[in-house]
Amino acid sequence: MLNFSPEPVRGRHVLAALSGGADSVALLLLLCRARDEGILTLSAAHFDHGIRGAESRADAEFCQALCRERDVPLFLGKGDVPAAAQFLGEGLESCARRLRYDFLNRCAKIAGADCIALAHHQDDQAETVLMHLLRGAGLAGACGMRPLSGLLYRPLLGVSKSEIIAFLQKQGQSWREDSTNQTPDTPRNTLRLTLLPEMEKTFPGASRALARYAANVQADQDLLEKYTDAFLRERARPFYRGWALHRKEAEPALLRRALLRLCGPETSSETLERLLTLETALDVRKDLRAEAWGEELYLLSPFVPPEEVPLNLSGETVLPGICTVRCAPWPPEPEKMQKEIQVLDPTALTGAVLRTRRQGDRIHPLGMKGTKSLSDYMTDLKIPRPLRDGVPLIARGNTVLWAVGLGVSQDCALKGDAAVRLECKYFTGGCKA
Repeated sequence: MLNFSPEPVRGRHVLAALSGGADSVALLLLLCRARDEGILTLSAAHFDHGIRGAESRADAEFCQALCRERDVPLFLGKGDVPAAAQFLGEGLESCARRLRYDFLNRCAKIAGADCIALAHHQDDQAETVLMHLLRGAGLAGACGMRPLSGLLYRPLLGVSKSEIIAFLQKQGQSWREDSTNQTPDTPRNTLRLTLLPEMEKTFPGASRALARYAANVQADQDLLEKYTDAFLRERARPFYRGWALHRKEAEPALLRRALLRLCGPETSSETLERLLTLETALDVRKDLRAEAWGEELYLLSPFVPPEEVPLNLSGETVLPGICTVRCAPWPPEPEKMQKEIQVLDPTALTGAVLRTRRQGDRIHPLGMKGTKSLSDYMTDLKIPRPLRDGVPLIARGNTVLWAVGLGVSQDCALKGDAAVRLECKYFTGGCKA
């Protein structure tokens, strides 16, 4: 009997991807047995890529007959992969894969399936790992395919192709052969038909060893992901334009993983290496820029300043994407313990707005003579440049009355018996300068 366990999907509705080839046919038979034992609910889906003409149509007919015989509901789909690949300028293999998975996901939704069963086996795993390694992949690539990954369920990763064939022969079950798999015209086919057979001659059991290596790396990867989670909780904080990451004395391997999480999986290894020690700025991609400031690395998305909002002196004022400021009458006693709370003169606040900084802004810092530009004021306070554009301001014209978290203007100093208490609360990812 094949090394197969339906336990990971017990009680679930499984949609089996059925091509008609030996691997998917064997998987369907095993899932049928599990269904008959009351372990799971089963349906199947077959997608004709429109690549092999009459041969493809015969595959679909074979799958229909097999599912009728086994009493399995079957979804049939068809696409013109060559035309789609040409129109989109995409490789035939990647286009076929994308359209196939789109179809399977749609079928899963229609069927109410909880997961999609794929017939990838041990030899497929060896090909995947080797292909990733030859492309220079790190641990994530060396993991290959996982038995459970999101909606995808791959229960045959511990089964070799030869074991699958032997199983079908013992069952007296026929299958379809895809002629395109016998032509070394893609990297994967070349590995399958040429490289791996040669490796097996020199290193018997090479495919099994590569699959075992993938399983071991998956365990290592899972552990490192937990360390990365802890690293990000300790060192990364969101702000209005993205993330700030503290790099001081960071372990390079964890820092690299954290950056990959924050910048996205498509980030190249060359870009990650530059970010590790960046001292100036770098465009990671069109919509993401990195800026170094001391021990912090800021990952910045494009920023569009929100429109100014009139300050409500008897309620709440919302500055979209940044913060809310709540005002209420208060005894004329200064608030000294919290930077996000101030008690100010209400007369000075009449006609004020809540906004972010603009060119020409000036502030008269409390206790100082004369005014200075807000830009110079922030520089004097050593506010990191990436944070400056998102600092909430209470202002009237170009006169800044309160730069939240930084300081208030002499114009707002308490003068009489009346006062207003202002409390700023940042949205998640707001700007705490």
